[in-house]
Amino acid sequence: MNTNDNGGAAVLITGGRAPAALELARQLDAAGYRVYAADSVARPLIRYSASIQQFYRVPGPRFNRRQFLSRLLDIIGIHRIQVLIPTCEEIFYVAEGKAELEAGGCRVFTDDLDKLLQLHSKWAFNQLVQAMGLPAPRTLLLTSYGELSQLHDPGSLHKWVLKPVYSRFASRTLTYAGGEIPPRLVISPEFPWVAQTFVTGLEYCTYAIAEDGELRAYTDYSVDYTAGKGASIYFRQQRHPELFEWVQAFVHELRFTGQLAFDFIIDRDGTIWPLECNPRATSGLHLFSAEDRIGDAFIAPAKGAVNLESPCIIPRKPAERMITAAMLLYGPGRELTPAGLRRWTGCMFRGRDVIFQWRDPGPFLAQGMILLDFWKQARTAGRPVKEMTTYDMEWNGEYESPCDRRDGISGTQFDRASAE
Repeated sequence: MNTNDNGGAAVLITGGRAPAALELARQLDAAGYRVYAADSVARPLIRYSASIQQFYRVPGPRFNRRQFLSRLLDIIGIHRIQVLIPTCEEIFYVAEGKAELEAGGCRVFTDDLDKLLQLHSKWAFNQLVQAMGLPAPRTLLLTSYGELSQLHDPGSLHKWVLKPVYSRFASRTLTYAGGEIPPRLVISPEFPWVAQTFVTGLEYCTYAIAEDGELRAYTDYSVDYTAGKGASIYFRQQRHPELFEWVQAFVHELRFTGQLAFDFIIDRDGTIWPLECNPRATSGLHLFSAEDRIGDAFIAPAKGAVNLESPCIIPRKPAERMITAAMLLYGPGRELTPAGLRRWTGCMFRGRDVIFQWRDPGPFLAQGMILLDFWKQARTAGRPVKEMTTYDMEWNGEYESPCDRRDGISGTQFDRASAE
């Protein structure tokens, strides 16, 4: 642990189970901040890192909102936390209690809840992009199986991507050809889906940190390997200027504050198609190194010390990072050819694992135990392991107008008594 700079300013990171949270803790610690961590699982990755001062287990926010916020308030008071940085989907519950959490002088680095929800909803985000006058894939809101059935046309060659309005890691995402019999899906106003036109092209992801509509940090990377149909597991920096300009314009229009990540496809005509948005930390954090001082993007605005000569931090060195265990598990994916195997092998040699560090080996050594914990929980609950990794912190539209309204404009009203 390092406390030789920044006056040892105290930072609280929540969502410590995510590799991105571990990355952030390590970089903040290297820059001299005092880092504390919290999560609702007993053994998250960050707990085993030498980069944190102390770990706290807190109630799961999805089912214990009031207790979750109360525990965060306790931690903020005990350690005089100056900045709270949520990293996973607990961000929605943190944002809901933002005013209360900031009452004592702690800065909560997230935008307001209504804005986050508009980005989190795959339907509302698509409508927002269109309202800004930007190209967006044709997307239909489905609130019943009957609406899905209307897409069936025996002579159609049109392809759709079907996914729940609220989902993550591409879980439950399906590709559907309109000429086929629609798959049997549970679709309702309480559990809506979207049907989005299938777009072909090169896949990219971006990650950014923004303050009041201005980019403070940015990176982008190609989607080379994924966990099945899910999240990217290999991160190769690209520095795509058109994507930077797109994100910059979007953030400015929304006057957004916080962390923001997008999934894009760029077709062969060069059109940028935004597919979905994650208003939280993602794996793009791994592409920054300690010398980039990514912590300044979070902490400097809170201290009124933004560097005007370089307002947006971009990784200085080209980087290739990977989740090694997932790369080994999923292999080269569809590229089961000699050329594909050579490419995958080259990536395995070039990429650096996002979890392993010689000076901080604890999280890497704890991976097996952590995965076993989630496997046991999944077996008991009868759910997939991947689903259990976020089950107690997900936001799936609870306490919202079920369909985010068909005009795509967030009109969320919360029943405070129910929420607490």
